Amino acid sequence: MSGIEAAKKLYNTCRDMDIEETMELVLNAETEEEGEFFSMLSDFILQRKQREVIAQKEF
Repeated sequence: MSGIEAAKKLYNTCRDMDIEETMELVLNAETEEEGEFFSMLSDFILQRKQREVIAQKEF
C-alpha cells in the first residue's frame, strides 16, 4: 500500500470519530509528536462539527 493509499484509508477511518475518542488519543499518546498529530485530528473533527452546526443554523 502506498503512502497516499494509506492516508486516504486513515482519513476514511478517522473522519467520523467522536471528539471524545480523539481526546482520549491525545491524552494517551506515547510521544509528543503523536499527541500533536492526534490533536490536529481532534481539531479537524471539531471544525467539521462546527461547520455542520453553522450550516444547520443550530447555534
